[in-house]
Formats: sequence, C-alpha cells, structure tokens
Amino acid sequence: MTSASPSPTPEAILEQYAQGKRDFSDLVLNECTLAGAQIPNIILRRASLSIVNLSTANLSRSQLQHATLNVSRLSGANLSQAQFQHAQLNVANLIRAILVGANLSDASLIRAELLRADLSNANLTKANLQEADLREARLRWTRLKGANLSQCDLRNSSLLGANLDGAQLYAANLEAATLRGAVLQRAELRHANLTGADLSGANLRGANLRWADLSKANLQEADLTDAKLSGANLQQARLTGATLDNATLVHADLNQAQLQQVHCVGTDISGANLTGALLHGAICYDVRTAETSCDWVDLSPSGDGSQSRIFSAAAEIEAFFNHRPPQVQVVADVALTPGANAALADAYAAIAEALSWFVRPPNVEITHRRTTLTFISQTETALMAIAYLATWPFKDGKAVRGILTDLLSHNSDSNHLHSHHRETLTLLEESLTLSDDALLKALRVQFDTQAFFAAPVQVKLINTTGQGLELYHNPRFGIRNIPPAEGIFPVQPRHDPPPKLAECLAFIRDPQDA
Repeated sequence: MTSASPSPTPEAILEQYAQGKRDFSDLVLNECTLAGAQIPNIILRRASLSIVNLSTANLSRSQLQHATLNVSRLSGANLSQAQFQHAQLNVANLIRAILVGANLSDASLIRAELLRADLSNANLTKANLQEADLREARLRWTRLKGANLSQCDLRNSSLLGANLDGAQLYAANLEAATLRGAVLQRAELRHANLTGADLSGANLRGANLRWADLSKANLQEADLTDAKLSGANLQQARLTGATLDNATLVHADLNQAQLQQVHCVGTDISGANLTGALLHGAICYDVRTAETSCDWVDLSPSGDGSQSRIFSAAAEIEAFFNHRPPQVQVVADVALTPGANAALADAYAAIAEALSWFVRPPNVEITHRRTTLTFISQTETALMAIAYLATWPFKDGKAVRGILTDLLSHNSDSNHLHSHHRETLTLLEESLTLSDDALLKALRVQFDTQAFFAAPVQVKLINTTGQGLELYHNPRFGIRNIPPAEGIFPVQPRHDPPPKLAECLAFIRDPQDA
C-alpha cells in the first residue's frame, strides 16, 4: 500500500515561491501560519487553507478562485485585486484587510469579520455575507448586486455609490451608514436599522423597507418610487426633494419628517402618522389617506412653524393631500421648432436671473400642430405673474400684459384685500415692470425672427383644486386656412372678454385653505 505524500510545510512553500514558482493550485495547507508572508500574484485555486494565519500577508493580485479559507486569519492582509470567485471565507478574520478591487463574486463570507476592511471598488456580486461584521468598513463603489447581507452589522460603514440592486439586507444594521448615491433598487431591507443613515440621492425604487427604522435618516433627493415602507419609522427623517410616487407608507410613522418639495403622487399613506411633518412646496395628489393621523403640518419655508395647517377632520386631511400643484398653461397654436426652443430657453433663463422665484422651466408637450408649456408654481399667488412672464416672448404677450395691467388699475385700495391677494398683486406688479430690462429687450430681437412666437396663444390658470381660469384666448386660436368670407354668414372668430379682478382674486385661494 502506497503512503500519501506529506503536505508541504509553509517554509517549503515560501522557498519554492522565492525560486519563482507561482502556481500552487489544489494546495492543502490547513492549520498553519504564513503571517506576514510576501506572496503577491500567487495562484492558489481550489487550495484548502482553513484555519491558516495569513495576517498582514501580501496576497495582492493573487488567484484564490474556489479556495477554502474558513476560519482563517487575514487581518490586515493586502488582498487588493485578488480573485476570490466562489471562495469559502466563512467566519474568516478580515479585520482591516485591504480588498480594494478584489473579486469576491459568489464567494461565501458567512459571519466573516470585516471590521474596518477596505472593499472599495470590489466585486461582491451574489456574495453571501450573512451575519458578517462590516462595521466601519469601506464599500465605496462596491458591486453588491444580488448579495446576501441579511443580519449584517454595517454600522458607520461607507457604501458611497455602491450597487446593491436586489441585495438582501433583511434585519441588517446600517445605523449611521453612508449610502449616498447608492443603488438599492428592489433591495430587501425589511426590519433593517437605518437610523441616522445617509441615503441622500440613493435609488430605492421598488425597495422593500417594511418595518425598517429610518428615524433621522437623510433621504434627501432619494428616489423611493414604488418603495414599500409600510410600518417604517421615519420620525424626523429628511426627505426634502425625495420622490415617493406610488410608494406604500401604510401605518408608517412620519412624525416631524422633513417632506419639503417631495413629489408624492399615487402614494398610500393610509393609517400613517404625519403630525408635525414639514410640507412646504410638497406636490401631493391621488394620495390614499384612509385613517391617516395628522393633527397639523408645518408649511413654513424654513420649517420654523410660523405657517402651519391644523386638521380637525379626516376629510380635511384627504383634501390637503390631494391638491394638485397650481400651474399656468400656455398653448401656442403651432408646433415648437428647434430655433424657437433655444430662444425660449434664453428668455426664461434671463427672467430667472432677474426674478429669483421664477426658477422652474416649463414642461413642454408638442403635437403636430400645438405646443403646450406648463409652468408649475409653488403657490397660487404667483400664477398671474407667471402667466405674464411665460407669455412675454410671444406676440400675444402684449395682449396678456394689457389684461394684467388693466386688472392692476382696478385695484384702488389694497388695504381691504387678504394678505395672499396682496402678495398676488405685488408679484404681478414686479413682473410687469421687468419688461423694461435692457437684457430682455435685447433678447426680443430673437423672437421677431421666429414665426413660432407670432402664433395665436391661449393662457389658462389652474389652482390646487383643479379649477381652471382662462386668462387669455386669441380670437384666431384654432382657426386654420380660412378662405375669404362668402355669402351673408362669414365665420366669426371667438372673442371672449377677459376675466375681471374680482374673478381672478376669488380664483387665488388662501394658502391655508390650499
């Protein structure tokens, strides 16, 4: 009977490496020490290295595909750009290990210790890191698509720009973690602890955050479209500018959450608590509010409580969370051309420089014969002013200016007006004086060369209840190729009288009611 060949000793391995050998595939070298070994570029495919001490060793650019390093010690080791595909590193000690650019796709690191490890730009696609210790780890720009991070400890870790698309993070501890700009699309985050985490600008579309703790988390500008947040704790969370379209927030706690400028369309907040939420500039409609709890909200621009809305009935809550943003629609009876589009952009940019509140470009819809410019306003009080500024480049802008100037002339005494009506007229007066600006006069030259701006225009104001008010309608709007009149019944173009001041002011409602 032939006896088995003895396993090589660590000293023999290092000696052969020093002599130029690099390929040690299928090596069996368990329960030994290679601490501090300098063996970059070594090939250890399918090697068995369980319970081996490789702390502070240099294995950069090494090849360890399908290798087994369970319970091994690799603390402080240099493993940058190493290849660990399908490797076994369960319960391994990788504290402060350098794994920058390493490939750990499909690797198993169950309960591995990765405290303060650097995994920046590493590939951990479909890796299993269940219950791993990743406290204070660096995972910047790391690929973790489809990875299993369930019950991981990621406190204070940095996942800046990391790709966690479809990753499993069930009950993971991400307290105070940095996930700024990370991709968490369709990620599983049920019961995760994200207290104080930075998720600003993150992609959380379709993510499952049911019963997650997001209290005091930073979710500014985050995309939470179709996200599931039922039962989530969002107390004092910062959601300014976030997108919550079609999100589910059933029984979520949004007490004192910062929801300024959020876009919240088709969202379900049934049974949620929104008392004390900051909602200045929020766009909310088609929202389900059954059993929603909300005593009051803060509508002040600075969130100082100076403007608040108190609710006494469920119907008031439903009406508040289902008001559409006030808007101005300018419809030109001709399709937009590239040249006219450039001229419009120049004009609106110049107006925005002169008036700080005119900052949002219009939504543009073009058909074969018409162009609709829709301007979204923060408040109804700016609607008439926006109507003039939006039509300024058009030939019909003079007619609109005439109507609005006439409205101002009928305002003989503003003392009896409500504050929001006074603000409406102040903004309008400020806009009408802008026509004397030298820059805008210079820009006017561009419009004279564009046939688009001579087309008939229709101008409509729409308040938060969806009620519309036609401010101006060119009599020739909609009329095409009319031949000279024949007979005794010539075609007469439409010519409606402009609205009166009282009608316009009645249309502009108190923000407290909006």
